[in-house]
Amino acid sequence: LYALRPDLKITGRTLIGAVPPKHQQMEDHYFGRMPSRAMAAISEAELELLKLGVPVKTRHNEVAPAQFEMAPIFEDAALAVDHNLLTMEVLSKIAHKHKLKVLFHEKPFKGVNGSGKHCNWSMSTNLGENLLEPTAAPESNTKFLLFLVAVLNAVYTHGGLLRAGIASASNDHRLGANEAPPGIISVFLGTHLTDVLDAIVEDRPIARSSIPHVEHIKVGSTTLDVKISTMPEISRDLTDRNRTSPFAFTGN
Repeated sequence: LYALRPDLKITGRTLIGAVPPKHQQMEDHYFGRMPSRAMAAISEAELELLKLGVPVKTRHNEVAPAQFEMAPIFEDAALAVDHNLLTMEVLSKIAHKHKLKVLFHEKPFKGVNGSGKHCNWSMSTNLGENLLEPTAAPESNTKFLLFLVAVLNAVYTHGGLLRAGIASASNDHRLGANEAPPGIISVFLGTHLTDVLDAIVEDRPIARSSIPHVEHIKVGSTTLDVKISTMPEISRDLTDRNRTSPFAFTGN
């Protein structure tokens, strides 16, 4: 099918065509069983990447049809970007051996999620301490708060320059819902961290939170009570992780 589409072969995406009968109405195959041919190709690619020193860790089905994700263990950002590019090259070569084609365009088909290649970002000390890790009680973690507001101020001050540096024609095709990241990323903090900063600005105790049901904000230990005694505690995601924000304080 790929060989019959000159637009796919030349540009890596479709330029004409109709909406497919099945695209993303069915999203419940996310994290489901991978097709055997795709699994074989990705498994072989993982072995080759490990030989090259790329610390690949996870693989799973994604939301769009025939879309799959691979993710490495975190490392220095510059090295991580190089490893991302190396991963794309190896995947392309291995897929060809399996008579498959990998499409890396951000929007290979209109209205369907495409390649979400991205690198999340943080700062750490020379000893590996993550400076953008909120910990269990961010309201009392002065080191985290200091670096958090420094990042916020930098993005606010230089947002235009950042946008100019990362903008591309293909990036503008990204969707804003199930796709990570969307066309324009943000420093979205989530409700709890936003309330911590609001309390500091308003010079009020965190206990007098604007969120009625929260007396003490603990990002690391916030859980979801499903009211079933046989179920374990489930960590609650307090931010729009991976959707709009590439920063470590969202859990990335």
